[in-house]
Amino acid sequence: MRSFRVNTFGAAVLLSTLLMGVLGAFVLIPVACIQWTWNSLATQLFSVPLISAWQATLLYIAAGCLLYLSGLIHIEIKSGSSTLEP
Repeated sequence: MRSFRVNTFGAAVLLSTLLMGVLGAFVLIPVACIQWTWNSLATQLFSVPLISAWQATLLYIAAGCLLYLSGLIHIEIKSGSSTLEP
């Protein structure tokens, strides 16, 4: 059996990279798409002002809350020790 040592700094860098990747995939990319879509399409079709990244973030949160409250998205947290009932 082989054993190996884990470099704590390397593990911290790897975990930070993974966390930033998840943050980018689920928060930053949709917010950038919302801001780009609003600023390019909505201002041409309607007389609305441009929005900033912060306002796009708030719009993203509001859309998520609306989807959750309407029942289209169901969030469920399960524990690892679930029992099966016959």
